[in-house]
Amino acid sequence: MSTGRILSIGSVNLDHSFRVPSIARPGETLLAESVHTGVGGKSFNQAAAARLLGGDVELVAMLGDDAAARTVEHDLRGLGIGSGRILVSRDHPTGSAFISVDADGENAIVVAQGANARLTVTGEVDAAVSEADVVLMALEIPVETVAACARRAAANGAKVVLNLSPYQPVDADLLRDCFVVIVNDHELARLLPDTATPHVTDDRAQVAAALRRRGIDRAIVTLGSRGSVVFESGEHTPVPAVRVRAVDTTGSGDAFAGAVGYGLAHGLDLVAAAALASEVGACAATRPGARPSYPTMAELEAWRRSRGDVVPTR
Repeated sequence: MSTGRILSIGSVNLDHSFRVPSIARPGETLLAESVHTGVGGKSFNQAAAARLLGGDVELVAMLGDDAAARTVEHDLRGLGIGSGRILVSRDHPTGSAFISVDADGENAIVVAQGANARLTVTGEVDAAVSEADVVLMALEIPVETVAACARRAAANGAKVVLNLSPYQPVDADLLRDCFVVIVNDHELARLLPDTATPHVTDDRAQVAAALRRRGIDRAIVTLGSRGSVVFESGEHTPVPAVRVRAVDTTGSGDAFAGAVGYGLAHGLDLVAAAALASEVGACAATRPGARPSYPTMAELEAWRRSRGDVVPTR
């Protein structure tokens, strides 16, 4: 398989994860069973997932000039992720996330964007985009920055993988510049508000047509325990879920997106990339934390053998 260069552009946070018996209700105070601090953020997580699988990965982001940034830089070096074009804000701190994880592995997350909200297209960012074959992005940085990077990447022939999360409205031009858009079913309903049956379990042909009207030729809709559906050129292909007992779903969606980018950079078609990503996301959900739960390719293959699973590589 051919190997391409993967660029992840976007957010980095210092995550503070709390194990709680249940997600707090309004006005409720809970005692956490444990707390863990580590590096996260959608773009860092996506970069880490792709790198651990064996990808050639660079991260472009903006950090503060603070202790959290030193932790991020240490992790990037340890993972072997290119970080020579990381930007630094002297006026804003590195982003932070506060994550509650309940006994069923479900989570609730509050993010303070910090320096992430100041990432713009500088010369360093533009140069990184021009050298990439696959560009991974999400919406934890300014949409204007995402759109400008997608436009430049598409013009250079790179494959833009955009995770529309956290969801917000985006222009049609940005959607057309993406090779593939990744959404969950809730985000799909907001993306296609005028569709009578926006959930893919209702009418996939209608969803496929609505996506094309929005200028989206390819999309992956993730459905949690129900797997995912790949939409491409008006066709739709279900990808079965990998059944696991979830310990912590934090960052599993980011692992999925990073694995899609890895698959595309290594010559997989979109269905095969989604199948690989489903497996990576499922494996991550069986272990606590976000990035620490992500498997290397060797770990993934061992996990696959233990389950008797075979993932297509067409």
